[in-house]
Amino acid sequence: MNIVNSSKVQKKTKKVNMIKIAPYLFIGPAVIYIFAATIIPIIMALPISFTNWSALTPDKKFVGIDNYQKLIYDKDFWNSCLITVKFFVFVPLVMLVSLGTAVILNVKLRGIKFFRVIFYSPVITSTIAVALLFEWFYQPSFGLFNNILNFFGLAGIGWVNNASTAVMSVIIFKIWKDFGIGMLIYLAGLQDVPGEIKEAASIDGATAWQKFIYITMPMLRPAHIYLLITNIIGVFMIFQETYMLKGPLNSTRSVINYIYDKGFSSAEMGYACAMSFVLFLIVMTVTLVQYKATKMDLL
Repeated sequence: MNIVNSSKVQKKTKKVNMIKIAPYLFIGPAVIYIFAATIIPIIMALPISFTNWSALTPDKKFVGIDNYQKLIYDKDFWNSCLITVKFFVFVPLVMLVSLGTAVILNVKLRGIKFFRVIFYSPVITSTIAVALLFEWFYQPSFGLFNNILNFFGLAGIGWVNNASTAVMSVIIFKIWKDFGIGMLIYLAGLQDVPGEIKEAASIDGATAWQKFIYITMPMLRPAHIYLLITNIIGVFMIFQETYMLKGPLNSTRSVINYIYDKGFSSAEMGYACAMSFVLFLIVMTVTLVQYKATKMDLL
């Protein structure tokens, strides 16, 4: 009997140990990736930002803070920052589209999961592949969007081929590409709203719009804050969209595109690293300000 009891205890102990270890096994690959692709490159880039390394040769000459001083007077860098700021229009628009889609899909109908998958699918598609497709959509002479405008008797526009409309074109593409993430988060939040509260409000005579404004929207506050912060950081990090859908006269060149050009096209890796750290400080400052403003513990 003692042997049997001992065996059961050992099995239970092993099971408990596996339960404790399982979370670390799941997050292990992600942690390794973050260290290999993010943390280690950041640590390596900091000393490089104080050199004139070109990335083409192993020679590195220490230049102190020259790269950072050069950055202050670099008009192209600050112009790329200004262009990046223009993309902030994307943040409220994508949140509005995400919320509207989530509200529409928050119904109990047969086959509704299929439509949720369809609306989410742009998120998991290749940015490069769909950007090539949108490049055809945006063609002034034979593109799909101008053909639609012409069908309704409207004049076509230059879209990404015109400096004045290029940023708007990229924003439209990015909204289509990213709104599925917000839709999913809002959908989860909508399904967590207690039905009892809505029923009580209905008994008190509240309309559907009043219930949405005074009950649903406040209860979606964590989703609003999360999407606001992540989307703002995402605007700072915009690259693939502006790399593929380039507007004339550098009209869509974001700060990340400029850093990429300096580091890999102009072979000024030291200067590119310096700009990267300045951008990091800007993003960190904006994120901390948002965190303090919301007064929420996000951990």
